[in-house]
Amino acid sequence: MLKLASRTTARTILLIILALPALYCASAKKATSTTATQADFHTQSTLFSVKVNNRAMFTEHFKQVHYADFTVSGNDAIHVEVTFDGTIASAAVSPAILGIETAIDGQTISFTLPKRGWYVLTVNDDNKLFLFANAPDTAPKKRKSISVMDFVTDATGKTLQTAAIQQAIDAAANSGKTLVFPKGVYLTGTLRIGSHTDIYLADGAMIKGSDNPDDYPLDAGGRERGTNGEFMTFSRLIFVDNAENVRIHGRGIIDGSGLELRKKRRPANLIRIRNSRNVQIEDVFLRDPAAWNTHILHSEDVAVRGVKMINDASVPNTDGFDPDASQRVEIDGCFAYCSDDNIAVKTTNNSGLLRELKEITVRNCVFLTRKSSLKVGTETKAERMSDILFENNDIVECDRAMALYCYDGATFDNIRFVNNRIERNYPDRQRMVLQFQIQERHGRGHIKNILIKDCSVSQPFPNDSQITGLDDSSTIDGIIFDNVVVSGKRMTQLGDLGITKTPFVENIMIK
Repeated sequence: MLKLASRTTARTILLIILALPALYCASAKKATSTTATQADFHTQSTLFSVKVNNRAMFTEHFKQVHYADFTVSGNDAIHVEVTFDGTIASAAVSPAILGIETAIDGQTISFTLPKRGWYVLTVNDDNKLFLFANAPDTAPKKRKSISVMDFVTDATGKTLQTAAIQQAIDAAANSGKTLVFPKGVYLTGTLRIGSHTDIYLADGAMIKGSDNPDDYPLDAGGRERGTNGEFMTFSRLIFVDNAENVRIHGRGIIDGSGLELRKKRRPANLIRIRNSRNVQIEDVFLRDPAAWNTHILHSEDVAVRGVKMINDASVPNTDGFDPDASQRVEIDGCFAYCSDDNIAVKTTNNSGLLRELKEITVRNCVFLTRKSSLKVGTETKAERMSDILFENNDIVECDRAMALYCYDGATFDNIRFVNNRIERNYPDRQRMVLQFQIQERHGRGHIKNILIKDCSVSQPFPNDSQITGLDDSSTIDGIIFDNVVVSGKRMTQLGDLGITKTPFVENIMIK
């Protein structure tokens, strides 16, 4: 009997071992949700509930939108079921180019996402649910990391931890180790990031900006005044200043308490990278700035990849990404929902920092905004702004899709809009596909060598597009429209975009 029991046990163990690979493969396809356990900082949506591959996801109601942020192992198709608290008249998933079909059954919407990425479900043309299907995250090895918990006294978001967090950042700089923020809420004012610093925010970690303006010291001699980029803000939550070799990454959140700060007249940026180089911002979730979200000022070799951004649409001046007098900036694979411009490539002279801007690339992003989506200007105070590429972006909603505003005397040269898809207009004041303008505010500029290639507009915008130079000596010279499709029809004349007159514009070609 003992021998029989032994053989049975051995056979059972062998079968379990043989089954392990199959069990692992099955679990690899499962989706897991970001766990939102800090009730004071996360609000469960009552409008939407979400299941991904048959698993319930935490669905958050944040400001004007709702979102589910989850991880999917493997890159197989992802089945989604969304329950909506109301009658469903219509449901559509963006990016529309993917042709994702929805099935409506009562209050449930079912569809399949082809792969990981950023998606927008719009119900009844108004209610938005963002779906963030992330790749699995990899935490730094313990022996190569420093925990912020060795410095802070509170990770619940109840007490201010600025000094302790700053001490941890300073300790990690030049150490060759990564500063890790584990799951928790870290309440803080301005944090300064120095050279050779690596910061990792774990899934469930939140750096939460204080709502006290005194926790955001102004630059020496600076004061908050106006909305012009030169003078708009001299405060910020995360400050990479005169630094090199900085990386901020992970699945955690950086939240700016923007509405409260704005009410108290402290329009702090969420992140400002100033006079720095070799900076990487990867995968983190950026929420609720009081002004521009991410300002990249007089810096070079900056990469922003896989970042998700949600601004408060009720707060003015909340641009997404603002490369300013910078060079070799890459914004790739990001998501941005903004009340102001998604991208605004500028030269503002903020902090007295001004030089030629060049080699800015924005690609593979999903954008929604109440204003301009892909924009160069309005502040254009450098002599030259060139070699700017907007490529393979999906603009789900905007007031103006493509905008060039040369107001301060710069020369724009070699700006390319390639393979961008524009879905719908936001019902704001202007609502046009493109607006290219030269005006004289602080100088007389020029715009030349513009390419719009393989771009599509799903539906007409209510107002005519505009291309307008200033005078005979300050013109827009050289625009090529190559395979531009409007409402399914290839553009053959300017009238297809509603353009009937182009003062002081030369050499327009339509292919």
